[in-house]
Amino acid sequence: MTIDRLRAHWGFTRMPFAKDLAPSMLHSHRSHAEAVARVAWCIDEQALGVLTGEVGAGKTVAVRGLYSTIVSALGGVPRFHRASLIPQAQDALATEEHERGRKVVLILDEAHMLDADQLEGLRLLTNSQMDNHAPFACVLVGQPTLRRRIRLGAFAALDQRVALRYSMTGMEPAETADYVAHHLKIAGFSELA
Repeated sequence: MTIDRLRAHWGFTRMPFAKDLAPSMLHSHRSHAEAVARVAWCIDEQALGVLTGEVGAGKTVAVRGLYSTIVSALGGVPRFHRASLIPQAQDALATEEHERGRKVVLILDEAHMLDADQLEGLRLLTNSQMDNHAPFACVLVGQPTLRRRIRLGAFAALDQRVALRYSMTGMEPAETADYVAHHLKIAGFSELA
């Protein structure tokens, strides 16, 4: 059976779990909403934060929603695809900092893959006047190994600068059902006859 026939059989106008969803189509669950709220606090405080969770917990979705929020808040229309949304958010933030004197936010997704030199570089970057004024907000997003690595003695100076730590959890059964229903609805599914 071809994909087109499957779509027709189930009444889909698009594939239900495709990765190319617009930010407004993203599903939010309790842990996701909490992560977005905590990251927003981190940005407001221009602090360093660490957001972790297992593969598939929704960390990147929470961050993607944040990119969209940044672009919208700065008067832009968020681009559809993540590959163009991220540079759009970066450009908007650079404009805010240089032309309007507003906050800069650095989000490092997949931060568990940073090597020791990169983590040390981040520590040095956060060294600049962090005690009395933070020049930017930074959120490290990654798998639980990130949280454990930062706590190692070698990264003690970076660890002491972390103002926010949040570990996303998986969805509850009811949230999982809502998630599946949400994606089926987006795909055009309207119940079988």
